[in-house]
Amino acid sequence: MNRLAIALLAPLFLSTSCTAPPPPSKIPPQRSGIQRTAGSDFASARIHYGIPILQKSFLWDGNGEVDDTGIGLHWGHFVDDHVALGLGTNLVQWWTSGRDVQSAELEGLIRIYPKQEWPLFLSGNGGFQLANDQIPPGGTVWNFSFGFGAGVDIPVAERTSMLFGVDYHHISNALGRDNPRNPSQNEARIWIGFGWTF
Repeated sequence: MNRLAIALLAPLFLSTSCTAPPPPSKIPPQRSGIQRTAGSDFASARIHYGIPILQKSFLWDGNGEVDDTGIGLHWGHFVDDHVALGLGTNLVQWWTSGRDVQSAELEGLIRIYPKQEWPLFLSGNGGFQLANDQIPPGGTVWNFSFGFGAGVDIPVAERTSMLFGVDYHHISNALGRDNPRNPSQNEARIWIGFGWTF
């Protein structure tokens, strides 16, 4: 009787005591915040404050000295893991000593996250700006623009990040440095915003 009971119960004990634990999953856990994988789309909204940089900055002269504030809306598509291309617009208030000037800027953008585990990203943009008055004063109502900078992507929820950054930003109407109607402006744009993956 005892031998029969042992024979019947042995497979049960062996199956529970000798079974190896399942192997760990090879799929990495889902990262919260903006998804940086190829094929993902993101949108971001931000506000900025622009501080003029006078005289020569890098290779570009800048004699404009107008502080500005603005809001920006951007969309991007990750063409590869951690590399996005996109479009955006900035609506800007220029705080001149006389009449305040408003402008709208349309720009293309690139954003690169150098390391998967880092929150740091690098960015670049270039575009065209149209204003309701000369900006900087003495110039034209239209300007070309470009910029580059760096930022930090801090996940705050699933598919949502808080973004902080600073950009070097340049505007010029490209009439040439000897033209009296080509005052250009260099500035540091300090910005904060939110980004969402959809």
